[in-house]
Amino acid sequence: MKTEIDLHGYQVVEAIDIFVKHYNAKVKKGDPGSITVIHGYGSTGEGGRIRTALRKLLETHDSYLSFQDDIWNPGKTVVRPNKALSEGAGIVSSEILEYCSSSSSRSESKVLGKFRRYGDINVRNTLRRLVKQGALSTVRKGRHTIYRVK
Repeated sequence: MKTEIDLHGYQVVEAIDIFVKHYNAKVKKGDPGSITVIHGYGSTGEGGRIRTALRKLLETHDSYLSFQDDIWNPGKTVVRPNKALSEGAGIVSSEILEYCSSSSSRSESKVLGKFRRYGDINVRNTLRRLVKQGALSTVRKGRHTIYRVK
């Protein structure tokens, strides 16, 4: 069964989280159909922020799914799920992993400062989840917690 999800009107982080929840619910039900994600194309002519973030997420998880542009509308992406995405596979996790891998390590205060727009609680919870999943490791340096990509 083919389903549609419309992400217009959401902030980027909310849109990606909504997509991941919808995607995982579809996989858990065993529904083999594709998902048409309506994200818009943006006014710049290069793709909107939701489209760009969604594509980055999809490219990062290409072993979990396949995707392509809707043949008639570049403001839509057709996704074919294969297996569930990990909890917290959204944009905050992706950006934190990218940030922590671009240097030898990052302190918690630097990560919190960089991603302030997502809220301290959300960033701290994401850091804990990434450590638990084994994507990040921690080291104590004095009173500071340092995060490194494994």
